[in-house]
Amino acid sequence: MEKYDLVILGGGSGAFAAATKANDLSVKVALINDREIGGTCVNRGCVPSKLLLEIGNNLYYPQHTGFESVKAENMFFDFKKAIQEKREVVEKLRQSNYRNVIEKMVSINLFEGKGRFVDRNRVEVEGTVIEGKNFLIATGSSPQIIHFKGIENVDILTNEEILELEALPKSLIVIGGRVLGLEFAQMYAHFGSNVTILQRSPRILPGDEPQVSDELTRCLENEGIRILTDTEILELSQENGKKTVHLKTKGKEEKIVGDEILMATGRKPNTGDIGLENAEVEVDRKGFIKINEYMQTTNPNIYGAGDCASTMMLETLAAKMGNVAASNILENAEKTINLKEIPRAVFTNPQVASVGYTDEEYSEKTKACSCRTISMELVPKAQTVKDTRGIIKMVIDPRNEQIVGVHIVSPLAADIIHEATLAVKFNLKLDDITDTTHVFPTMSEAIKKVAHAFKRDITSMSCCIE
Repeated sequence: MEKYDLVILGGGSGAFAAATKANDLSVKVALINDREIGGTCVNRGCVPSKLLLEIGNNLYYPQHTGFESVKAENMFFDFKKAIQEKREVVEKLRQSNYRNVIEKMVSINLFEGKGRFVDRNRVEVEGTVIEGKNFLIATGSSPQIIHFKGIENVDILTNEEILELEALPKSLIVIGGRVLGLEFAQMYAHFGSNVTILQRSPRILPGDEPQVSDELTRCLENEGIRILTDTEILELSQENGKKTVHLKTKGKEEKIVGDEILMATGRKPNTGDIGLENAEVEVDRKGFIKINEYMQTTNPNIYGAGDCASTMMLETLAAKMGNVAASNILENAEKTINLKEIPRAVFTNPQVASVGYTDEEYSEKTKACSCRTISMELVPKAQTVKDTRGIIKMVIDPRNEQIVGVHIVSPLAADIIHEATLAVKFNLKLDDITDTTHVFPTMSEAIKKVAHAFKRDITSMSCCIE
């Protein structure tokens, strides 16, 4: 029987962050992985989807430029080549960022296969029993399928299959109006598919600020994407290769027919068949591993990180959790994570990016909240590049003017959000932003503009105000 100081189940960002920390400390580690090395992000998530989104942007926006002096015609697009380009980039990053990295980690032994707990201290993988002093579970997540009536008779797609299509569908029905659904909807709309989004709640991105949802809805509908909210799926059916969604929206029944249906209804944790009951590790009703603020499970020698232990499914958070867990295991660091300091983004165009509290959340928490929302039309750089889509909303505590949340819809929102992240993390106030010189003209000036909006009328403010 092989013995290790740390046994890690998983091969994605959470697992690799923990393995890197352990290797830095020269700790003997067993890394057990049964899927493509690199996890969801590099193989089936961030990397392939963002590459295809960018291909779609390069195809669509030159044909819809705001500049009267530019006219793009007869744009060439090869869908099969785009999928092949995606495969090549994924394989390159999988090799350079994961396979090559682990080969250089002298303290890490990789075991290929499914790991399953035998008891509190042992895991079995492909007939080999591994004993560990401590464990980290970072097994990630998989697409969640909602079993609508008739689904067993319909060939549906998840975010994994849609990345491997051989032909571009003429029409695509997307069930789900959150991150996955919105990104793939716009991606395929830009490729040329006729796209309809079906969302159960009254608005897309229901967890975000209402102004954010409304603005992104406006932008997507202006590009020809149909969005139906307050939707109840009654039944799915398929005939002669065509798929039909029978639905009710706002009390009215309707049938929508498409070539493909994408099930973008979230993801579920990969915890169901790894023997957690043998290790005395508890999960909640949805299968997520229960952890405390130190990433520790109900078994004090076993920790959890990433999608299998967090409903906030982000590659960056998974890596942070893996690093924190390893630090707490190996150094007794007692580190924690403040989720309000973790920025998140939706890579539609315009992008959505948020950090910190929403207006409603902070009002409920403190009974004291103030906010301002401005249009990107008030940002000179947006006018200069003739792309004024979007808004930015800032939430502050009016008692001390501390910035507690920022929410953006804009091209480059995912880049702009980092100044806001630092503001939230380090308890910066309005004056800290307005007293800081920003490069002019830039989209990131929007942060300063919205901060100014708390104290002046920025619709009549010169560009030169500092």
